[in-house]
Amino acid sequence: MTPEWPIAIATAAALLAGCAAPQAQEPPPQMNIQNETKSPEMKRPPIEPAVKPRPAKAMLNVPIISQKPELKNGCEVTSLAMLLRYVGHEVDKMALARQVKKDPEPLVQKSGDIKEWGDPNKGFVGDMTGKRKGFAVYNKPLEELLRRYVGERAVNLTGKPYEAMLDSIAKGRPVVVWATGDFALPTEWESWRKDGQKIVAPFDEHVVLLVGYDESHAYVNNPLTGAKQQRVKHTALRKSWEALGRQAITYR
Repeated sequence: MTPEWPIAIATAAALLAGCAAPQAQEPPPQMNIQNETKSPEMKRPPIEPAVKPRPAKAMLNVPIISQKPELKNGCEVTSLAMLLRYVGHEVDKMALARQVKKDPEPLVQKSGDIKEWGDPNKGFVGDMTGKRKGFAVYNKPLEELLRRYVGERAVNLTGKPYEAMLDSIAKGRPVVVWATGDFALPTEWESWRKDGQKIVAPFDEHVVLLVGYDESHAYVNNPLTGAKQQRVKHTALRKSWEALGRQAITYR
């Protein structure tokens, strides 16, 4: 186990008042300027802002941080540590491991099968260090932790189109992305109960930091392998990200 280009457009009326406007002339005596009104048909609708197209490729130089050896199951907080370091916050993965919400529900097994455990939507489930069995934490608790450092700049992209993550990279903002360890569809599904609700989760879940893209590939900092700007096909990352619930967080 284990990332926000506007141009202000003036209205047509403002353009007519600019340097290209004709010189004002003294009106003929019979004209009453104060009472003059423009006919409705002279009004023009505002000009729509231009949308700058996303560049064909982009790459962010985000230093890699490994989750090993201290955090066997800490890919989420390690990926967040990379993002926060890039933003300018000198915080390490161990501090984030202590600060992230936990679901303290104890693990209950029977004949090797998990019967009861925590909910990763509420906090980290299990042991992050690997000394005991551990699983993961999902986007909401990690967004809360991100918000502690960047405030209202925190952005949750969960459920947004895949292209929204690429747009973030193009704006210079890495994205924490939930996928799988091999960027394939998850195969290690487990289920258990939590407060009467069934939790279904893939144990091959993994989190990386998206730092770049080109036409056919995404590039990630992988906290598990220590690989910086690891190349992954868009098709592979997209499918595994979708299987994990389209989870992603970043900032603006």
